[in-house]
Amino acid sequence: MLTIHQRFKRAVIAAAIGGLSALVVLPATSQAADTLRPDVAKPLNAAQDLYRAHKYKDALTKIDQADAVPGKTPYESYMVQEMRGAAAAAAGESGVAAQAYETLLSSGRLAGADEQRTSAALAGIYFQQKNYAQAAKVAQRYLKAGGSDPDMRTLLVQSYYLSNDCGNVVSLLKPGVDAQVRAGHAPDESQLQLLGTCAQRVKDDATYRSTLEKLVAYHPKQSYWDDLFNAIRSKPGYSSALDIDTYRLRRATGSLSTADDYMEMTQLAIVAGSTAEGKQVIDQGFASGVLGHDAQADREKRLQALAAKRAQAPADPANPVAPVDIGFNEVFAGQAKQGLTAMDAAIAKGGIDHPDQAQLHLGEAYYMAGDKARAVQTFRAVKGADGSADLARLWVLVASK
Repeated sequence: MLTIHQRFKRAVIAAAIGGLSALVVLPATSQAADTLRPDVAKPLNAAQDLYRAHKYKDALTKIDQADAVPGKTPYESYMVQEMRGAAAAAAGESGVAAQAYETLLSSGRLAGADEQRTSAALAGIYFQQKNYAQAAKVAQRYLKAGGSDPDMRTLLVQSYYLSNDCGNVVSLLKPGVDAQVRAGHAPDESQLQLLGTCAQRVKDDATYRSTLEKLVAYHPKQSYWDDLFNAIRSKPGYSSALDIDTYRLRRATGSLSTADDYMEMTQLAIVAGSTAEGKQVIDQGFASGVLGHDAQADREKRLQALAAKRAQAPADPANPVAPVDIGFNEVFAGQAKQGLTAMDAAIAKGGIDHPDQAQLHLGEAYYMAGDKARAVQTFRAVKGADGSADLARLWVLVASK
């Protein structure tokens, strides 16, 4: 993939090709508008030959001689600046090149491909000079002139970002990313990273979360999952009762990795009444080798013993458990058909304090039971603003694979 600086060089080459078109010498008696008098044409032709011989600074000297001719026509001035821009860029004199290209763009003589080519070269020069505000301004002109090179759009986005204009980065990137998703294409990971970073900086929380969802969908990494869970938890109105569900997602994606992960999830499962799940989690931690070998091994073994005891304990009449939660625990205990029937019946009956959370748990139960199609259908019915709908969307991603 080309770097921005390589794209800059490519744009300069394109501009140089335009600047080195064949020169026409006009006899001094002619009055044609778009031709050159001999006094101007002679040094420019010499500059053209020097350029082709890679003698760029010598070419600039000849161009200066042409520029010194008095009474130049607008066309002659235009040709001088066009060739000066090409030669100066090739000679590494970016300031001279930028001034020449600015003069060309303000001359009113450029249109279509010529305007696009010159704008691209000038934007590349400003980017190389780290004048990102000007690079963005000229890149915008390129796009308005009908330019469609994706490299220039990339330069514009990076110019906005490097000039700390994250608002424009979000405005420019988000529509393109959304269009790619609608078309069934995976957005570029680096674009999503940039969009997420800028959305977070401008406090566009909805775009930030949706970008993280795309990252875990198309470029799954543990760090993206962690960032997404943190974003969901920090969302206004989030219910802490769903903390266990974030761990369930992590477990389903194989991203429980630390002793604290296993310990925390086990404890949350026990508190939620999902005791069979708690035992499974702590046992998995020991079987994987994550637990039982560190400084808190004794504490981990005590929690394992507690989880096993709670999983075998009969129902406590003094602390009744909601029917939907009883059914959920039965699914984890290996009684999937019985548990799912109980959960379906409890939700259909109504009167549940948190129906969207119950619907989320039903989807999780179907997933754990191996019925991914029914799980996806169930997750898509979750609409809660407490974080349950956010988690349900992630479960759809996981269950659809």
